[in-house]
Amino acid sequence: MQDVTKSGMRNDVRNVLERWLGVDARAVAVLSDQELDELHGALTAARNSQAKALAAASDEALRQMPALLRIGVAKILGR
Repeated sequence: MQDVTKSGMRNDVRNVLERWLGVDARAVAVLSDQELDELHGALTAARNSQAKALAAASDEALRQMPALLRIGVAKILGR
């Protein structure tokens, strides 16, 4: 049963990587389990870093706006 669960998780990771990589998804098929884990970890870390950078940039942009505009724009952005 444990092998089936592990295999299922591998397929999930493989599917996520294939969606993220798009055209380059063919490369995922030849990766070992360890390589899959490493790639998934690296891409997840990169996406998290990008999200933090984008949030910081949008926060800074909001700070540059006049207060009356800032409230409306923040609502539009879902903040």
